[in-house]
Amino acid sequence: MTRLRVVHKAVLMMILGVVMTEPARAYEVDLSAGKTTVRGQITLRGPAPPAERVTVLRDSAFCGEAVTNESLLVDRSSNGVAVVVVSLEGVTAGKPLPDERRLALENRACRFSPRVKAVPAGSQLEINNADPVLHNTHIRKSDATFLNVALPPGGKTIRKPLADPGRLDVRCDAHRFMQATIHVFAHPYFAVTDQAGKFELTQVPPGTYRLRVWHEILGMQERTVTVPAQGQAIANMELQAPN
Repeated sequence: MTRLRVVHKAVLMMILGVVMTEPARAYEVDLSAGKTTVRGQITLRGPAPPAERVTVLRDSAFCGEAVTNESLLVDRSSNGVAVVVVSLEGVTAGKPLPDERRLALENRACRFSPRVKAVPAGSQLEINNADPVLHNTHIRKSDATFLNVALPPGGKTIRKPLADPGRLDVRCDAHRFMQATIHVFAHPYFAVTDQAGKFELTQVPPGTYRLRVWHEILGMQERTVTVPAQGQAIANMELQAPN
């Protein structure tokens, strides 16, 4: 290989390196960008399994001898799946992030409330314990500890900013059946399905995007959604029932 070709190859590799390491475009607010509403329903394909009962090994005098696993909540009339996190990925400009930037995560009745929540980046997480027993809130992000605090009865509220997007796994080390999930988004096009599995995303700009859905035990799925310039787009999805 000649010296000139070596130089050209080195320059090309440098250019490719710059392109490959260029960060993704940050979300921008553009009030004129979107007028369309994306609506849909997340339903279960197949019969919902019966909710299992989990034995309580600690503080059973208060928590009870057993608690019901509430990870899968299905509407009997429509087969709609509740508390599914829905997001529209690929939107780079549109409506502002929600004004509400506070998430109260409560330890109450030996449960985390809410169990699943989606919030915008920059939100303030506030954790407290309403129970007369000791709880622990251990939050992990990508298997690394994000926060780990003990919460004695009547203790003070713990505050932690949620600056970066991502999924946070919440557990109580003292009561292993207690768990929750927090989804933090850098854009405003997200929702959590209601009791009938329905969701709505407003002021979406026209374009083709990925509709991503996540459920605690049913996993993650995606589908393509094409959004017109105005009106509405219907985006329903089915999730397979566990065996």
